[in-house]
Amino acid sequence: MAKKSSYLDNMVGVGDMVLLDPLTDESLLSNLKTRFNNNEIYTYIGSVVVSINPYQMLPIYCQEKINKYRNCNLYELSPHIYAIADEAYRSLRDRDKDQCVLITGESGSGKTEASKLVMSYIAAVCGKGEEVNQVKEQLLQSNPVLEAFGNAKTLRNDNSSRFGKYMDIEFDFKGDPLGGVISNCKYYSR
Repeated sequence: MAKKSSYLDNMVGVGDMVLLDPLTDESLLSNLKTRFNNNEIYTYIGSVVVSINPYQMLPIYCQEKINKYRNCNLYELSPHIYAIADEAYRSLRDRDKDQCVLITGESGSGKTEASKLVMSYIAAVCGKGEEVNQVKEQLLQSNPVLEAFGNAKTLRNDNSSRFGKYMDIEFDFKGDPLGGVISNCKYYSR
């Protein structure tokens, strides 16, 4: 009888760092480095996904990957932003629970790209993908206007944001998109 393969069979490093033994700063960083060096840019810490910007396009955002992660349990497949997006969308649609995907990181870490990936995934799996794509484009087109009023030069970036963005996509009771709102809040670093 053939053994059913699992994503664990081909995993590089530890996919969920809660399972690192021992869990130390060194083991955590070593695990992230090992995974990153093998183009595994996503790693879980429980239900949180850590991503490391590869500064290049990887072939991990295709329709085949979307189909693979659609309606899967969070830990059924290897860590991916699509798994987080799917979990959030299914909780919204099936359990009628409002969801929030928090994307944070330093300047240039890929926050805007991660936002696009989450919205693109939802557009691909919901019944009204074109409407989500329109909302996504409207939200993303507001970026240059917002950034014109709140950026400053820092050591790492000549055009660093001085505000947080809150993108809100509204859905109806069936899980279909209705529209979106973007809000910002100023923050200052010392």
